[in-house]
Amino acid sequence: MRIFLSVLGLASLALAGNALQNGDFEKGLDGWTVWGAVVSPEHHGGKASCMVHLATPSWAGASQIVEIPEGSTSALVVGWLRSDSLRGGKENWERGRLSVEFFGAKGDSLGGYPPAVGQVRGHEPWTRMERTYPLPKGATTLKLGCELGNATGTLYCDDLAVEFLN
Repeated sequence: MRIFLSVLGLASLALAGNALQNGDFEKGLDGWTVWGAVVSPEHHGGKASCMVHLATPSWAGASQIVEIPEGSTSALVVGWLRSDSLRGGKENWERGRLSVEFFGAKGDSLGGYPPAVGQVRGHEPWTRMERTYPLPKGATTLKLGCELGNATGTLYCDDLAVEFLN
């Protein structure tokens, strides 16, 4: 029982700093900008996830922009991805992906396109993805995307979190 309570306490701490709104998709796609994503009952935790399905290669998904708190030096991004019959494009980055971009106060892109938090293709079970990003100088917002990039098949994203670190 003590171990269970300790694990429960750690899970609560991990979610306490989440800067995302509705990262578990339990409120559908509230808080997300959607271009081809839907809510699915297939889930990692809770009762729902974000699903992106394409029959022809294109870009589709959902994204959310969060403000970076002043004094932050890095961002920890965590999420769970699953794929079904996902075929990537010609480039390595053309897959199912959890991506990050940074922007300045004027909406200008900063730091280029950093490596994805994680990518999947084929038939992958729920897999935890995690990456810590140093914040580019002048970054005021972070954009997180659950997306298919020039790929076909189905991507699921669930239990997403962004925590800013000092």
